[in-house]
Amino acid sequence: MARTSRLRHEGKRTVKSKAKSKARPKSKAALDPITFSVILNRFNTIANEMTLTMEKTAWTSVIALARDFSCAIYDAKARQICMMDALPIHTNSLHVVLQEIARVFGDDIHDGDVIACNHAYSGNTHIGDFVTACPVFHKGKHMFWTVTKGHQLDVGAFVPSSVPAPAENIWQEGLQLPPIKFYDKGKRCDDVIRMYIANMRWQEWLNGDLMAQLGSIWNGRRRLVEFAEEYGNDEIERYSEGILDYADKRMSEEIRAMPDGDYDGVSWLDSNGKGGTNIQIGARVSIRGDKVHIDFSNSAPQVPSANNSSYGVMQAAAGIPILCSIDPTIPHNDGCLRHITADAPVGSVCNAAYPASTALATVGPGDTMQEAVWKALAHAVPERVLGGNGKDGNLPMLSGTDSRSGVDIEWGCLFFNGGPAGGATSKADGWPLIMTSAGMGGLKILSVELCELLYPMRIDRQEIAADSMGHGKYHGGPGVDVKMTPTSGAMLCELFGEGQSNPPFGAMNGTPGIGGGSYRENIRSGKRIYYSSKGRMVIEDGEFWAGISSGGGGYGDPLQRDPEAVLESLIGGFLSLKSTREVYGVVVDAKTMALNIEKTKALRKKLRAARKSKAITTPNVPGYATWVKKSLRSGDEYLIDAQ
Repeated sequence: MARTSRLRHEGKRTVKSKAKSKARPKSKAALDPITFSVILNRFNTIANEMTLTMEKTAWTSVIALARDFSCAIYDAKARQICMMDALPIHTNSLHVVLQEIARVFGDDIHDGDVIACNHAYSGNTHIGDFVTACPVFHKGKHMFWTVTKGHQLDVGAFVPSSVPAPAENIWQEGLQLPPIKFYDKGKRCDDVIRMYIANMRWQEWLNGDLMAQLGSIWNGRRRLVEFAEEYGNDEIERYSEGILDYADKRMSEEIRAMPDGDYDGVSWLDSNGKGGTNIQIGARVSIRGDKVHIDFSNSAPQVPSANNSSYGVMQAAAGIPILCSIDPTIPHNDGCLRHITADAPVGSVCNAAYPASTALATVGPGDTMQEAVWKALAHAVPERVLGGNGKDGNLPMLSGTDSRSGVDIEWGCLFFNGGPAGGATSKADGWPLIMTSAGMGGLKILSVELCELLYPMRIDRQEIAADSMGHGKYHGGPGVDVKMTPTSGAMLCELFGEGQSNPPFGAMNGTPGIGGGSYRENIRSGKRIYYSSKGRMVIEDGEFWAGISSGGGGYGDPLQRDPEAVLESLIGGFLSLKSTREVYGVVVDAKTMALNIEKTKALRKKLRAARKSKAITTPNVPGYATWVKKSLRSGDEYLIDAQ
């Protein structure tokens, strides 16, 4: 309750950025480079073992198969030491909730404790992300924290979803857990855990995921204690500080190489969850010396649904594009994070005021804030940015009753198979199935075979969507065309995404992705009902759900793409003959698929003369996508935020 009161008080002013950690004075003794490398990689190995433990023991497909979770190691001051194969939206903000956990419990932190939290107003990302933190002691001294964050299949919301788009406040989101002990000095708090599980749907699955998270942090604790036994507390602390200093120094050099200045980017949320459209998010990126500050003041007020950002997501979303723009060999730890600050007015869509719902924070405003920062960076360091990433418009939460075995069993599934793609860079095409900027390729889709085995559905189609990406010298990754039919009665489909109306942007004369969309279709009549990126639909017997996700934004002028690369994309099904000719100016024989170089040169010369507009990013206006409008047929409907 103290945290809630404090946050309510903070709602009267602008909350500033992450508190900077005060580094200890450096030891005079030099660090041995070999020992430094061994210790750095030992931390990474432990974090990787934590990750594998969670992946291999979780019960729900969202964690075990889709891998919507992250594991990391922090020192006793809640400074990130390392993370491995994690989701950026998690690990770029875990320190915020861990600092709150440390503040709440103060001196009441002991060996054997496990502290949990899913409360967005306690520094967490959103209610769907469940944090478990374990302090690690050695010889009576608090040395580290092992931390996991896993996206839960259910949170006890008023609808069967851990990302309930229509929630208007935190109480409609589900069970709120500010920092609370699940284990106290090694003793299981059975009453607290029973209370938690009792509020969940699919309780056996959720209990299994909880055990997986506990196993992960306990495995990390065991390995860190062995580590400290081998090297001793003082030496481990000295090299830990050196690891942070190393990242600090290299991060400083990276930012100093960027031109000082103020750079602006604007993006838009598709809707406010209640029918209002094109909600602005504006980012000003200020680079000074070796510091970057991101200001989201040029953004809309908070919205009356769950499509608001928490403070933790705002911090993560501000920093992710910066961290993606540096040398990837730099360890992503507190040494990097201390160079990035961010703020947004409390009560804005980027930093909601209690008790507004933030259930969509990570993938709604979170992805869109990142997009605004990327667009700003395109003016500062165009060679380091990418085209826009697709957002999660076709990753629905599905649920229903499975009667295939003769017994009615309630089921739920976060269906990631319609995942969008990533944007192109100045050197390469975009990745397919990046899923969201929040995950940056760290999420997976479920295999068709496992989907149909685990859940009462038939995957009728799952294939590349041609021409779904933005075009350029390097094109975005392709989107996905998915069709799915329920096989055991009606299926509830909760949509919670973004990017359908406001597609992934193109960079440096590249074009945007298509945006995409989804609909349900009656098999007999052929009538389709299209839904906006948020909404609820019931797929009845005799109907199917279909979604086409957006490809990522392109980078550079399409007329500069190597004709051989255009031909390869055409043969691979990424491009159509029409776009090959009209967008890329490449002439290919439709029958033989042979490339005509001379005709290509002539056509490109003609197209180049006609194309005069140049843009750093495109589009820079809201509601740009036209895929739904072009796809609607006579008699079809289009519903915005339908519930």
